[in-house]
Amino acid sequence: MTEGSTVPPPDPEGTAWSGIAERGTFGALRFIRWWYRTFGRGFTLFFLKFVVAYFFVTGTATRRASIDYLRTLWAAPGGREALGSQPGWRQVFRHIHEFAVQVVDRMIVWSGDTESIRVDYDGTEILRDYSKERRGAILLGSHVGSYDLLRAVAERTNVTLNVLIFTANAARINAFFEHMHPHLKLRMISFELGSIRWVFELKAAIERGEFVGVLGDRIWESDRERSVPVSFLGRPARFPLGPFLLQGVLGCPIVLTGCFRTQGGRYRAVAIPFAPAGVVPRSERRKQAEELAQRYAGVLEQWCLRTPYQWFNFFEFWPEDGA
Repeated sequence: MTEGSTVPPPDPEGTAWSGIAERGTFGALRFIRWWYRTFGRGFTLFFLKFVVAYFFVTGTATRRASIDYLRTLWAAPGGREALGSQPGWRQVFRHIHEFAVQVVDRMIVWSGDTESIRVDYDGTEILRDYSKERRGAILLGSHVGSYDLLRAVAERTNVTLNVLIFTANAARINAFFEHMHPHLKLRMISFELGSIRWVFELKAAIERGEFVGVLGDRIWESDRERSVPVSFLGRPARFPLGPFLLQGVLGCPIVLTGCFRTQGGRYRAVAIPFAPAGVVPRSERRKQAEELAQRYAGVLEQWCLRTPYQWFNFFEFWPEDGA
């Protein structure tokens, strides 16, 4: 998320919530749940390989983005140890397959079958503490792992989570979650083009002591003015300043959050204090935001090294000219 955005980004993963809600797939989710329970995870993932093979063959842009990322990781300090072998098309297939596995797991959880997916928690008690103190915070995520499964953290800690999304269909998505999980305190805030209503909704959520989830590792051309070049995996890349500028204005803390698959249907959710509470003077906001963006990129590097096949930014992340 970036401040002042004017066009929605191409986001094959980020549109998942909106896609499910817009296509009226309550029945489809029930079917997937039935298939999963009837045939088991093993057979479901076996069938998934054929689906992944189709997208591997037809997805030229996805393959290109994947191999670029994997080669970049391989060349970065610690990258060879993380990957084990030099990236090739086999590793690209594994990368896409990992994304598909996490999409299936996400849909299983959305369908209400929480018994099949286990989430271990590391540091998430800070969210419960903030909630008890009625202190709102920005939960800054990324495209590493399955950010969507952090809804399980909200359910476990009994906190209210708002997620900023780039769609005009937030009301329908909210209705979807209320139908599937009536007790889950999860709400979408829609970013609407040409409107600042979402800013007031976000501010109100923070003031109520709730949490707002945003992703911080993607920008698009219209937001270059509110981005900063940083070093990421040994190459120059641009990261958005929006979440960090927002923190300086609202004065709320930032907590880094992630949810990574460790084995089978098991995930590990983490919450790491990142930026303390406190309004930043206007003259210092950009400087601090740039420093936080570089720190954030450094944390993502470590996450990519620990889970090398779980960074799902399938587009040309590093410009060829290095600008």
